[in-house]
Amino acid sequence: MRARLAGLLQAAALLALAGCAATPADFTAEEVAKAEKVRAYPASAIPPLHSVIGPVRSSSCDALSMKRTAGTEGEALWLLKLQTVRRGGDVLVNYACETRSLSPTSGCWQSRHCQGQAAVRDRPRQ
Repeated sequence: MRARLAGLLQAAALLALAGCAATPADFTAEEVAKAEKVRAYPASAIPPLHSVIGPVRSSSCDALSMKRTAGTEGEALWLLKLQTVRRGGDVLVNYACETRSLSPTSGCWQSRHCQGQAAVRDRPRQ
């Protein structure tokens, strides 16, 4: 019975880890440096002229953590900027975030999910 319970707990832990998005550690030092320069414009703001590359999504969650009680929007937004750089963008537009409660697929007690569009700022013609 104990072995079965231990196996179920391990499976739950693996499922929780598999459900979480990329982490900042998954990106190179060069990508991190570029992401620090990415400007982010929420859906309520008017961004500069740009060309959309495609959608980006992220999640900040508290899976298996005793140190924090919820994912943070700052972390989720940072992951969006990193993904924007990885896709070749230099600006993040039309982003929005929401808080989600317990997720059986990710194992998060509470998480902050953000999505937006990676884009390249249009350069003025000379």
